[in-house]
Amino acid sequence: MTVTIDILFVADARFEGGTSTAVAAEMRAAVRAGLRCGLAMVKGPLLTRPFVVHPEIRLLLDQGVVERIDPSMKVHSRALLIHHPTIMEYRPTSRLRFTTDVLVVVLHHPMYDMASKRQYDVDQVTRVCVDAFGRIPVYAPVSGVVRDSLPKSMFERAVVLEDDWYNLIDVADWPQRPARPIGEKIVIGRHSRPDSLKWPSKQDAWHAYPPNGDRYAVRILGAGHYLTQLYGSLPANWELLPFAWSGVPEFLGTLDFYVYYHDDRWSEAFGRTILEALAVGLVVILPPHFERIFGDAAVYSVPVHVENVIGRFANDQVAYLDQCKRARNFAATTCSPKAYGDRIARLLERFSTPTDRTLASPALFPTLPARNILFISSNGIGIGHLSQQLAIARHLPERLRPVFATMSYSMEIAAREGYQAHFLTYHRHLRAEAKDWNVSLAEEVFDLIKHLRPAILAYDATAVFGGVIEALGMYPDLFSIWVRRPMWRESHRPFVDCASHFSAVIEPGELAVDFDHGPTAAERAGVLLVPPVLHVEPNERMEREAARAALQLPQHLKVVTLQLGSGSNFDMEPVRRALLEAVMRRPDTFLLDIRSPIAAHDPPAFRDHPRYRAISLFPSFRYSLAFDAAISAAGYNAFHEQILGAIPTLFVPNEADDMDLQVNRARWAELTGRGLLMRRDYDLAHVEHYVELLLDAAEQESIKHRCRSITWQNGAREIARYFEDHARLIRTDYDITRC
Repeated sequence: MTVTIDILFVADARFEGGTSTAVAAEMRAAVRAGLRCGLAMVKGPLLTRPFVVHPEIRLLLDQGVVERIDPSMKVHSRALLIHHPTIMEYRPTSRLRFTTDVLVVVLHHPMYDMASKRQYDVDQVTRVCVDAFGRIPVYAPVSGVVRDSLPKSMFERAVVLEDDWYNLIDVADWPQRPARPIGEKIVIGRHSRPDSLKWPSKQDAWHAYPPNGDRYAVRILGAGHYLTQLYGSLPANWELLPFAWSGVPEFLGTLDFYVYYHDDRWSEAFGRTILEALAVGLVVILPPHFERIFGDAAVYSVPVHVENVIGRFANDQVAYLDQCKRARNFAATTCSPKAYGDRIARLLERFSTPTDRTLASPALFPTLPARNILFISSNGIGIGHLSQQLAIARHLPERLRPVFATMSYSMEIAAREGYQAHFLTYHRHLRAEAKDWNVSLAEEVFDLIKHLRPAILAYDATAVFGGVIEALGMYPDLFSIWVRRPMWRESHRPFVDCASHFSAVIEPGELAVDFDHGPTAAERAGVLLVPPVLHVEPNERMEREAARAALQLPQHLKVVTLQLGSGSNFDMEPVRRALLEAVMRRPDTFLLDIRSPIAAHDPPAFRDHPRYRAISLFPSFRYSLAFDAAISAAGYNAFHEQILGAIPTLFVPNEADDMDLQVNRARWAELTGRGLLMRRDYDLAHVEHYVELLLDAAEQESIKHRCRSITWQNGAREIARYFEDHARLIRTDYDITRC
């Protein structure tokens, strides 16, 4: 079935700055014009880090006003708009079945930068577009700056639109700057994504953003450590605000002047942030080369004369208000989204033939094709990695089907939740040589990929096995994600370099991050950081009375849980026994021994005691409102459940050499008053003291209060959303002709 729509946007929706904002504005304008739109997302070559989809584009997808397009779908559009030529310099790695009446490549960047270095190859883009879509593209520069960068010969061999493809902005969304007089202290500001190329030399910066705190306040949205690296010590009158996608109109409304200068090496194709400043009606001061774009809507000067320009307008209120009016009028007319429908109509009228001119189908958009997500995890001695993957899986949209392949003996928990699950053997369990086992593992993973044809392979482990790497190498087009938790030991450092074998690396958040100085701490600039991940969220837990009834727990006793893991790699039996006995000596307590699904230890002597019960329970956190206190290992999942669930907990870390640094997590909890720390090899003689402190009412209230002060959202939702966006990508981020 071929779906017919008005506009198919083809874009790398992960761009942080003006390109994505411009695409979102066009989508909104097209929908308001009554046009039916779809978005096919591309992973192009420019962004190598795991960026998320721009929030404005994500909102349009969530609202359903723009349809998400799967690369396998048959779609015919009246106009197919490719936003940014670089995403079509390499061929798509799979065949596309998109056809169109008119194909447009929007040039969001000059072809040559200020150093005359070519940024993209139009001839190559043309060849790729013709092969992929069966049409010769029409090129649409976003500004005169871009148009002037095109070689004259290009106009002889390619069609270039006469009119610039200006960015759009709806001034209704950008409240006009309040009509207040300029005060004695003049407020200068600017905003941009955090990039040193968006800033001029230090000498020019001190002229454009004067350090005179008596005369000027300088407000910077999009500041960061990079400014200190660029300039050293920063002026005291600079107010540094982090980059944000929201709150920009409010920020601009606090300014008197918008001043924007950038590195001489940088070529600004249009200047989306400049347009936003014009839309709120600010006096905007720019380098002279921007006059080609904004005309009399802005004021132009070299940096050394910026203070003179500011002084002239500050002393002439009439001239100031007149310039503000010109700025807002430019945004409201030249860049009005109301004209977008006419822009598309003119495009179709000129470049499509009568036989091409189809109408968008009014039929309901078809359901997206189902795609498999293959989750692979280690976990020979626990369930942590598998549990984290289950947390992600439960937040995936319906048409993405999780399939699990794990080395954990607790595989059955995935099967119990209704997922297809496969068991992967581990060489230590088989007493096999690692080299031989990796050959077998590569074959198993290869066969799983071949059979399932997953859209994403999600790997969750600290160690990256050679067999997994080999299998991924056989499927270069498969989008692979390594979900890699922090708190590594130094002995795990060799695995850091394995990140290069994956398309993206995601790191779940760590509450105790200040205590993490391990191998991954220096690598965070290249990964996607998300909040801590929980399988069950605190607000999803059963109410206290219902949970106690479900577990047949006495209502009148204090319930303490004991959950110290399987003990297969770190002998917890002495400390387990001592803690159990200390708790049971208190007549007002009931001990619930939550044993690991793969635990090998024998039931303790208290198994027939009326105030003791051993149970296998997953996920135990769902019932945790029934518990008054907990004694727990400090693995990632258990630790974050206890803290975010505000459960008074005595943490007994597993300090085995092959584990992460659980003791650092527990130490953070102890020092921040959010838990207690007891170490097997140091504190066994003081068990009674720790149990007494754990069950002290005042101590419990203090721990709960401090835990509840943490603001948190579930990183599992963000990871699932990342999976959703990357499961239907068009890959053009590498040259498939060389594979």
